[in-house]
Amino acid sequence: MTTLLPVLERESRRRNLAAADETLTAATCFTLIRDMPYRRASSRQPEAIIREWQGTCSGKHYALHQIFGELGLGCRVIMCTHRFTRDNTLHFPVELRALVEREPVPDVHTCVKLETDRGLMVVDATWPSSAAPLGMPVNRHFEAGRDMTIACDPIDTYEVPAGQDPQVFKERLIEEFCGASSQVRDDFIEGMGRWLSHAAG
Repeated sequence: MTTLLPVLERESRRRNLAAADETLTAATCFTLIRDMPYRRASSRQPEAIIREWQGTCSGKHYALHQIFGELGLGCRVIMCTHRFTRDNTLHFPVELRALVEREPVPDVHTCVKLETDRGLMVVDATWPSSAAPLGMPVNRHFEAGRDMTIACDPIDTYEVPAGQDPQVFKERLIEEFCGASSQVRDDFIEGMGRWLSHAAG
């Protein structure tokens, strides 16, 4: 496995997002990953997320999970089942709202729980700062021990067991929770990525 922190340091400096002599902390790593555009990279592998400087909830949080570990912090990957509904997509574009008008779109969201000296905290880096004007609930601050807002309305929450591949765990949850709506879910996520990358950059 590639050591990810030096990769993030190099790429953030190359993009003039971090000073040459800056030491990346948990908070600055969160900010860098959060503000990557929300759209699917070529894979969910952390190296691809950083190299391509983009990701959705899975890729961003798999990268943060590894980075926090390299910083010596305990971290757990969390999965939340939820649904995109008429009520929680009122600010979405018409083509995405049309999908939920037919029926709610099920999904499985990914974030992490981080161990800090002030206790466990939920960390959610899904929405970049540029998405705030579009109505997305951006987590602007990293305060040790204080939960961030989860980027969905969770129904059930699952902690990925230690040593288990989180993407395999997620795919099983998607199959169980989304079932026959899995393709609609996939179309919705793709459409959301196009919308956010076009409107929020």
